[in-house]
Amino acid sequence: MTRYLLLIYLIIGFITKTYSQDVKFFGDFVPGSLVFGKAENVKDVWLDKEKIQVDGSGNFVFGFDRDDKGSFLLKIKFANGRVYLKKINLPERNYQIQRIERMNPDKVVPPSKDNEKIVKEREIIRNARKSIGKIDTAYYSSGFIKPVKTNRQTSVFGSQRILNGIPKNAHNGLDYGAPTGTPVYAMADGIVFLSGTDFFYNGTFVYLDHGQGLNSFYLHFSKLDVKDGEFVKKGQKIGEIGTSGRSTGPHLHWGVQWFNKRVDPALLLKINF
Repeated sequence: MTRYLLLIYLIIGFITKTYSQDVKFFGDFVPGSLVFGKAENVKDVWLDKEKIQVDGSGNFVFGFDRDDKGSFLLKIKFANGRVYLKKINLPERNYQIQRIERMNPDKVVPPSKDNEKIVKEREIIRNARKSIGKIDTAYYSSGFIKPVKTNRQTSVFGSQRILNGIPKNAHNGLDYGAPTGTPVYAMADGIVFLSGTDFFYNGTFVYLDHGQGLNSFYLHFSKLDVKDGEFVKKGQKIGEIGTSGRSTGPHLHWGVQWFNKRVDPALLLKINF
């Protein structure tokens, strides 16, 4: 019986190792991260009960929100019927606390006269985001770049914001400080699914859809260089840094999400396909 069980364990280990060689992963299995996968002859991919989009080349992506925790099960089914399973245990991730003082009080707690404008703008963004997931092409497969040519990072992802002593939502992106007019570039190939000017919070901005639920946004522009529905290439200029919307000075707010999950843009810059 002991020899029989040992044989079974050896067979399972061999099968698991063989299957794992069929799948390549890029990215970290941590909260606030994206994980990119590639495999041949993939039929279906599931993360727990959520079906993941896969293109004809076997590219897929999934993400973990800033606040995600616990265990997840990744299931990949191949065209020949084989199944690959991977249990993902997310480690705990700690975030900074960022305090910003002397901010315009109207940007911390909006005046009642702006409530109608804010509600309308949120509805515009909410409706535009309904298109996310309709593109199954992995436009992101060309890789990623930092959208500005500056290293002066003024805020990190995930930090708890305290504005004029008032706790606010966690910061869902990276901020880069630079002079007004500094060019901003698309982090990857994608389609402009929303752009706008003079929004209360976003100011002048661009939202890009990179396929399979991956999307990015660029806020507080002084100038907009693209229009809704336009296809842009990685590194294409999409606007210029400014201080429009809720901003304390000229900077770019760069955010990335997988569907509505908030992920850390800094982790993208470590990925090499």
